[in-house]
Amino acid sequence: MTNTDSTPFMDFVPAISLRENERGMHSGAGWNPHWHQPTDRFATFSDKDFRLGLNAAQTTLGAIAQLAGATLRK
Repeated sequence: MTNTDSTPFMDFVPAISLRENERGMHSGAGWNPHWHQPTDRFATFSDKDFRLGLNAAQTTLGAIAQLAGATLRK
């Protein structure tokens, strides 16, 4: 969980990091100008920003489901 505020909890709560490398590069290297700044709030981000996160989550969940052999039932 590189460059997150969740380090104190990472040994107690299971989680899947969808964009670990991106977070390390963007937040850790200072590419995200809003990280821990007054501008780091909901209104600063666009629908495209949120859609990117949703698409990453959907892709990751789909891959995990496929690896686990999950299927949909009607």
